[in-house]
Amino acid sequence: MTAALTLLRLEITKLRYQKRTWVGFGGLAIVPIVGTIALYLSHDNAGGPRDALPLIAGQLKNGLFIPLFAVVILGAFLLPLAASMVGANTIAGEAEAGTIKTVLSRPVRRGSLLSAKWTVSVLYVAAALALVFVVGLVAGLIAFGIHGVAIHLGPIQVSFTIGHTLWLTFLAYVLQLVSMTAVLSFAIMLSTMTNSSLTAAVGSLVIVLVVEIVLQFSYFAFLRPYVFTNYFSSGADLFKEPIPWGSIVRGVFCSAAWSAGFGLVAWRQFGRRDILV
Repeated sequence: MTAALTLLRLEITKLRYQKRTWVGFGGLAIVPIVGTIALYLSHDNAGGPRDALPLIAGQLKNGLFIPLFAVVILGAFLLPLAASMVGANTIAGEAEAGTIKTVLSRPVRRGSLLSAKWTVSVLYVAAALALVFVVGLVAGLIAFGIHGVAIHLGPIQVSFTIGHTLWLTFLAYVLQLVSMTAVLSFAIMLSTMTNSSLTAAVGSLVIVLVVEIVLQFSYFAFLRPYVFTNYFSSGADLFKEPIPWGSIVRGVFCSAAWSAGFGLVAWRQFGRRDILV
């Protein structure tokens, strides 16, 4: 246990002193600010991603919904990019810098090292999402204020109180973290197969984007329930009426299964890797 905690502290320290860590945080934090400004300057009350958020598309000039708006926008590209970059740097980055040999010359198990890097990478993505949530909420509060809303769907009234909306938004962020963990695990798997962090990052991002595009074609619609990229915007489903819990739960299991599969391949590949090459 002590050795595992030592590895975690070491990996957290490494990540904290890397410039790309703070550049990534800054880039993600800008999105809710820019989005809020765009909504504030728009002449109507209906902005944002209508397809993903049809129920509240006309209510986005409300600080309560800015964090949700931000994470839906980020889930299309920037979050997969951030997850790919941090995952690709875990092993391939160490190999590029020549430090992997030094690290493994110590009495440390490769599986423990890989687990520590995976855990810290997930914490990085979680911290980035928390930052986006806070920045979005503050920006929305300053621009629009925060208040609950009631939306009429014919004879049905759907109410979004402040507490209920914040809870649903928190769950949406958790779902986003689960799906981004699959991207992260995929990047780590590629990172164990190459000595170039750029190759692993670009490879994982390109493959993820290609899969997203392919699944847009109706011919491949039968594959959607089984591919984790299909659930990148599943958090928005929490703001539909009724909430499709079956699809949401299926997305969690799908992303978790892919993450476990990528992790297993990464563990096997890293355990057999010749670090002298």
